[in-house]
Amino acid sequence: MTPALDWKPIDKSRSIKSGLVSIAMAMAALFASAQASKIAASDLGHYRIAGIVVNAVTGEPVGRSAVSVLDEATSHTVETVFADGNGHFTLDRLPEAKYELTASKRGFRTGFYDEHDDYSTAIVTGPNEDTEHLTFRLQPNAVLRGVISGDGGDPVEGARVMLFKLPHGIGRDFTRARGPENNIQQVDTATTDDRGAYEFGNLATGEYVLAVMAEPWYAVQSTPRPRSQNSNPDASNAALDVAYPVTYFDSTTEEPGATPITLAPGAREEADINLHAVPALHLVVTAPQKQNGNIARPELRQLIFGTQVADESAGFLDAIQNGTTEFTGVAPGHYELLQGDPPRMVDLDATASEQIDATAGTPTVTVSGMLRSAEGETMPDGVTLFIYPMGGAPHMSPLVTNAMRGRFRFENVPPGTWEMSGWNGENPLPILSLSAYGTSHAGGIFTVSDRSLDLTATVAVRRTRIEGFTRKGGKSASGMLVVLVPKNPAAFDTLVRRDQSDSDGSFALRDVAPGAYTIIALEDAWDLDRSGPAVLARYLPRGLDVTVRSTTGGILHLTQPVEVQAR
Repeated sequence: MTPALDWKPIDKSRSIKSGLVSIAMAMAALFASAQASKIAASDLGHYRIAGIVVNAVTGEPVGRSAVSVLDEATSHTVETVFADGNGHFTLDRLPEAKYELTASKRGFRTGFYDEHDDYSTAIVTGPNEDTEHLTFRLQPNAVLRGVISGDGGDPVEGARVMLFKLPHGIGRDFTRARGPENNIQQVDTATTDDRGAYEFGNLATGEYVLAVMAEPWYAVQSTPRPRSQNSNPDASNAALDVAYPVTYFDSTTEEPGATPITLAPGAREEADINLHAVPALHLVVTAPQKQNGNIARPELRQLIFGTQVADESAGFLDAIQNGTTEFTGVAPGHYELLQGDPPRMVDLDATASEQIDATAGTPTVTVSGMLRSAEGETMPDGVTLFIYPMGGAPHMSPLVTNAMRGRFRFENVPPGTWEMSGWNGENPLPILSLSAYGTSHAGGIFTVSDRSLDLTATVAVRRTRIEGFTRKGGKSASGMLVVLVPKNPAAFDTLVRRDQSDSDGSFALRDVAPGAYTIIALEDAWDLDRSGPAVLARYLPRGLDVTVRSTTGGILHLTQPVEVQAR
């Protein structure tokens, strides 16, 4: 199945699947207590889905696993059964339809048939469709656990342990260009117990990094002193005015030095992290009065792999009285500091207490503009827009705003290269082109300099669904990676769409914006599912060209199959 859009900032496709998993498990419990969940007699069909559930690593049968079929169109559970002791399952008397197939058992990741990250193969019942010899390879879940300790080896209770998943192929190159497709995603958070222990279970295979935030239990933060006094805390307080820096596995405080943890199916990995208390920092920052009389209060934001994990504001009364304010108890580390009027963004590596120069940082600007429908339709209200930092800005966080009556406005945008994406509720709103100062270009990438920017973003309100089939050796091919590649490489991130072919070779590319494309189908190429146009270029000559017009809408049925190409 194709997810709603595989690069949405918050992965709705995965959250939908998580919901389906919960439904499947609930149905399994219902089946155990009330025999089976049966479809209405009037809906009984003549088709069967049957096969065997096996351990994806060892190939051994997984007996007594719960297997469910869900209606592909509605995601409603149709029926749930338990496999026998040898892993064999049968779902009888099913109507002709397309179904999602899930399996679950304790110690394994609840999964979809032939699953690859957010994609899977649906089972299509009907005449001449072989759906009775399936091999469902269920992945043993991976577990990551460890102990967080402090100086002297004492356990740290209440530490916040954050787990991030790396995109395919990123390795240690955390500073490579970012955007909707390349974000390092935070996937889970745990809090350590009184033994300092944490655990993440039911993890998918892949590469992860860990980060820990905590406070020493004995820390006593010094309060800000009036600027007229010596701001150095007395010796009795200084010893307790300490903090733990954000610490990464393997016990480094430098983000680029974080060690990736590779989890294989069924892995049981341990990652202990030791924290060291250091003197807490005091940062004095200007807080001038704005023209409207309000105080420009500075904001200190802590970011981990581009995800904002803390946001602090300094004392308000001090700012009014002295025109400066102080952040106390700050742990050494990397921060974004927004200060002054007009606002300036300081990319701050805080290593010592200091007074921040009022001229430090880069002046930020406003990026505003208008959304325009490519079809000439009125823009809906409540559109959400995101802009992502590109070109090696790993610390900078994405910015978000809502557009009303087609107008949008981003405040405090630092200079650099950004990429825009849009959503109308749960539906993507592809950015076809951006124009500014009389020039226009395809895609959603734009550059901010030292002045405010007014953009016109042309978006596709109508979206087309492309349906077709893959073919290999004259026969339909299931489980293939299908990629819709835009002809214009500049629009790749915005317009690319992907799917996995179903058991009858069918696929559906959803939410396709108007444009010219090439569709390719690849075998055993799931390591290429996030690849860009340069990597996919070699496959394009044998792909299928298709054009989607602004008047197309609805469903576009391909009249010829897409030939599968070898990896």
